[in-house]
Amino acid sequence: MNIKEKVYKALSTNRELTSLLVKDRRCRCIYPSISPNAGSYPILVYNLISDVPALVADGEEMERRVTVRIHILTKDGRYEQIYDALRKVMLRLGFMRKQSLETAEKDVFVYCVDFVAGIGVNE
Repeated sequence: MNIKEKVYKALSTNRELTSLLVKDRRCRCIYPSISPNAGSYPILVYNLISDVPALVADGEEMERRVTVRIHILTKDGRYEQIYDALRKVMLRLGFMRKQSLETAEKDVFVYCVDFVAGIGVNE
């Protein structure tokens, strides 16, 4: 299982987190890379934005640093409770928050958070 799959599985199986999100007609509330026009909010969108070598020894990559960006999309700008649940899930996976950004796009409020972790090359 690659890191994107691990992140998706951890997010989608966490009841505290998913209970705060609205499911679309296909029962999805967490989307990889881009969300279709879900029509209902709040939802999550996640992307793997960086995967770079972090430790090299004897000419081989031993560890890499992975950054996952997660967008919390809401209609009302209330994301605090969702963020708290999201942070707990990502910390359990070994990620720490790197940075965050709050913005708005048309009539949707977006809270964007980058989480980073050092992992082995085979993970």
